[in-house]
Amino acid sequence: MTRIRPLPLAGLLFGLATCLCTLAQCGQPGEAAPSAGASLAAAQHPKPTPAGKEQGQEQEQEPNPTVVPERDQLKLLLSGTMSGRLEPCGCASGQLGGLARRMQYIGERRYHDVLLEGGDLVEGNSPLDLEKLFTAVTILANMQHPYDAMGIGEKDLELPYEQWVGYTAGAPFVASDLACDSPDWPGKPFVEKQVRGRAVRIASLTLALPEQYRGEDSRIHLLTPLAGYERAMQGADDDAWRILILQGTDVRARELVPTLQPAPHLVVCCDASYIEPTSRPEMVAGVPIVYPGTRGRILQECTLYRLPKGPRAALELVPLAGSLTVPGGGGDPDVKQVLLAHRNQVKEDGLLQKMARQLPTPNGAGYVGSETCKTCHITAFAAWQISKHSHAWETLQKAEADPKRYGWPVTAYPDCVGCHVVGYREQTGFVSFEETPQLAAVGCERCHGPASEHAMSGGKKRLGLHGGVQGSELCLQCHDYEQSPTFVYGERWPKIAHGLDK
Repeated sequence: MTRIRPLPLAGLLFGLATCLCTLAQCGQPGEAAPSAGASLAAAQHPKPTPAGKEQGQEQEQEPNPTVVPERDQLKLLLSGTMSGRLEPCGCASGQLGGLARRMQYIGERRYHDVLLEGGDLVEGNSPLDLEKLFTAVTILANMQHPYDAMGIGEKDLELPYEQWVGYTAGAPFVASDLACDSPDWPGKPFVEKQVRGRAVRIASLTLALPEQYRGEDSRIHLLTPLAGYERAMQGADDDAWRILILQGTDVRARELVPTLQPAPHLVVCCDASYIEPTSRPEMVAGVPIVYPGTRGRILQECTLYRLPKGPRAALELVPLAGSLTVPGGGGDPDVKQVLLAHRNQVKEDGLLQKMARQLPTPNGAGYVGSETCKTCHITAFAAWQISKHSHAWETLQKAEADPKRYGWPVTAYPDCVGCHVVGYREQTGFVSFEETPQLAAVGCERCHGPASEHAMSGGKKRLGLHGGVQGSELCLQCHDYEQSPTFVYGERWPKIAHGLDK
């Protein structure tokens, strides 16, 4: 029979002391246990440690909405840098985002006090970006669920002034730190609305100007952040909600927030490095800062609370996924018609051809087409020929012909064409299938660059990778997290692996 040895007296005393200490820590007076919902949210969306965060910086605690009067709560729907993503491209299933889904979500909920778009609606200054700006402003400012405020980003200002002003007239654009002498300037120092008897004052700081506006004789002038914020808050009720949109990095936000008086109740920081929105606010000098992400793929529902100890915010993320049962993925039908009109207008205006061959090639040579490469690189050409890259243009044609997938002129839309051809927008590159069929599909030169000098020198003028980047970086120009969410470079390279031949 096995005998159980008694514990030594010292061990018993140590165990008893440990239990007493643990109970004392668990029972600190005035310290509430986290709710089940908060625990679940923390498990699903662990809070990242932002860059530059110092040890000992304030930690956000979830407020209890049941004890906060309704007047001291404000419900906002936030989205950050759109970057011209009016809708998912459709290259892969399960893509998120799009204005049609967003406006359907807003219409179904109808409980948001403030709709706020961060800024940088576009990503460049091409004719297509102008068309995207017009379409985005039409949907966000002039349809059934108009936004209350939209920030102005540096990329927005890169568009031609006259056209930008014409497309944005009457929209609620806020630019507190931008001053302009032109009477048609659409940026307002602030936007204000009443919510349950309390004013909501919204300011926006752009913080930087594109190169064309940095001269002393510029029509647009940048104020200091403090001057811009003071301008926005001048005349505001002491009791008003103070919301600040900030175009800049998280580091800049942390530096700036402690200097603002009166302190904002919420800062919406449009830092483009935050691709996905944060699930919890960051507290700096008693002010919650949130990062709404890019491309409008996932929205932030923010409930702002006014508490005796200061403002607190709780966030819920809203991934804009398509419907699994509605053909076309669902979305607001009126918005979908506006988007369809946009796509057809792009074709009617011939933007594909107008935007072609506007940029220099990286190495100064010209594109020749994959058939020229075949002469010397026989096995490499054979490997390419059996790859999906060689059928990239064909996939666009099939998608355009299938109403269940597209049913609109995708072969005329520059954003889509660029990843399915060789050298689009560069000199000697793809223009249209009719004019440059030899450059349709993702051919050899899409990865290795223009080969005219290489071919004329008999291979003595060697080629590397297009733009001199790493292979994985090159692939991610098209196979990014949205367009190819399952893409892993190490797994995909063997599918197109090939040698030099000579």
